[in-house]
Amino acid sequence: MRIKCKFIIGIILIAFMLSVGIVYGQGSLYSDSQGRFSFNLPAGWKAASPYDSAQAAYFVYAVQQGNVGELIIMIEELPFSASIDQYAAASEENGFKQLPGYKSGTQLPTTIFGLPAVKKNFTFSPQTGLTLQAEAYIFISGNSAYTVLLDVLPEYFAQTEPGFAQAVASFKVQSGTPVVVQPAPQPIPITPTPTQPTPVPCPTVEPTTLPPSSSDIGGAPPAPTTPATPAQPAVPTPTPIIPTTPVQPPVTTGMNVYTDPQGRFGIPIPGGSTTAQTTEIGVVLNTPGGAGIVAMYTQGEQYVQSMIAQIKPNHQFHGQSQLQAGNRQALVELYSKVNPQDNINYATVIVTYPGTPFMIIVTVPTNNYNQAQPWILEMIKGTSIR
Repeated sequence: MRIKCKFIIGIILIAFMLSVGIVYGQGSLYSDSQGRFSFNLPAGWKAASPYDSAQAAYFVYAVQQGNVGELIIMIEELPFSASIDQYAAASEENGFKQLPGYKSGTQLPTTIFGLPAVKKNFTFSPQTGLTLQAEAYIFISGNSAYTVLLDVLPEYFAQTEPGFAQAVASFKVQSGTPVVVQPAPQPIPITPTPTQPTPVPCPTVEPTTLPPSSSDIGGAPPAPTTPATPAQPAVPTPTPIIPTTPVQPPVTTGMNVYTDPQGRFGIPIPGGSTTAQTTEIGVVLNTPGGAGIVAMYTQGEQYVQSMIAQIKPNHQFHGQSQLQAGNRQALVELYSKVNPQDNINYATVIVTYPGTPFMIIVTVPTNNYNQAQPWILEMIKGTSIR
């Protein structure tokens, strides 16, 4: 039995960025938009956009310093009947053991909604220097297997676990409820540019709707949801020495320049943008127009590609182009996805600069995409990287 749930969190920053339209939880009843389940959401948690197709619901826990944990509900439709012990064993082998730095803890039998269940405790390390404490409840209702997962920085586990346990105890499954299939986002026409490629694939008609991730980004990236973030120490990675191009004063009216406190990069951003999250590897910004920006100076190009790989499978690809950005080339990719929390389609623009460990993710509602293109273009062209 192969479980679909992709437990690997990767970068919490992505999920934080991709969670557009976050709503803070006040300890009230949460009901799944498709009517499949409900439970009491503990105070301090906020709903965000799932950044993986296996996630039926996604929440993050925030403190003054930023997001320090996430609560994920995953559902897998089983092609055949299975006992909870069989499914738990498959989850261990095909899911949990795939987590980087996974260390199994206790596993105990329990019940959820009167159904046999398994409770697991474990730790894992999404990246060097970052360890998360996790607790998961697994149970089967009909042909659906549920995994309710909490992962959080160890120092906040004692603070969040009691509320998590109460949420699980209040979990109710609605049987016989039809599952609503989300409409596929309409493709965004890309205008070909024979001479000079456009940095942001530019729709010739008004797009219908696009997503966040991300985080992504998460997505979750708005702000996401990335996996806020437990502070993640940056590990210096040698990169090719390329002369730095200073950030030029923005041309678009109302633009400012955000400069990384460590001097690693600078990017033009819309005036009035606010900082939602800072980490050792970058920043999450919210623009007045409802867009989310994540700028990250990561541990290397391989790290950048691994984050992009988490976004691609769950988003519709619309095209890519290259742009000359100072003395560098920028690769721009356009994706879209419907946010199941608000049924709004969002565009996700991923920008990478080959030869550097730097990347930018922009998430904006499709209806605002055309308006955002001028400043997105200027941001890409005006970015400077150490």
